[in-house]
Amino acid sequence: MFSHLSFDCVLLWLLPLTRSLEGSRTAEVGKNAYLPCHYFPTTSENLVPMCWGRGPCPLTQCTSVMLSTDGRHLNYQSSSRYQLKGNVHKGDVSLTIENVTLADSGTYCCRIQFPGPMNDKKSNLELDIKPAETQTLETLHDKNQTQISTLADELQDSGYRTTRISVYIGAGITAGLALVLIFGALILKWYSHRKEKLQNSSLVTLANLPPPSGLENTVAEGMRSRENIYTIEENLYELEDPYADYCYVISG
Repeated sequence: MFSHLSFDCVLLWLLPLTRSLEGSRTAEVGKNAYLPCHYFPTTSENLVPMCWGRGPCPLTQCTSVMLSTDGRHLNYQSSSRYQLKGNVHKGDVSLTIENVTLADSGTYCCRIQFPGPMNDKKSNLELDIKPAETQTLETLHDKNQTQISTLADELQDSGYRTTRISVYIGAGITAGLALVLIFGALILKWYSHRKEKLQNSSLVTLANLPPPSGLENTVAEGMRSRENIYTIEENLYELEDPYADYCYVISG
């Protein structure tokens, strides 16, 4: 008999440790979350203390107490976001968390502390906070903007590199063209100088050459012909009588 009672006591002590979640709730970021918890007092004089805490319900009290009551009045509140908006005098001790954030996700314990050992009513509730749709869109927009900015920076860096390479290529081409023009001018000057030198050499050579024999004979014969003409003219002058009389007939 004693062993049977001892075994029942052990089961009663282990029951709070193995108790599963009574439910779960979901809320969006920026909105209010509602976690239900009730008991049914027989009269308004039979109100009992209770507490809300973060984490599963321990053997006694609440872990990380968020708020607690003495049955009638709120005697502890860790944040103004935690509110009991139900009718506490009728046993409605449901918790409202205002303006929830992602950090509010987790397990919550509602403990109603009835008198006597092992008489407490415990409720473990899981709260899941989802990002708001607008926030999700804003997050995606920000992510897209970040990706666009990163891509723009990469394109700008690539453009700078391309511009730098283009400048180097342009400078190389300009230098190459300048060298070609310089070499072309030098070659043209050398060619002109050589041509002028060849022309001067040709003129000197022609000046030093003796005249052709046929030309000498022609010149000599021409000179002899002129001498013969002069001789004939002199002979004619000698044949004329300088003292001869001339008769002029004048017609009327």
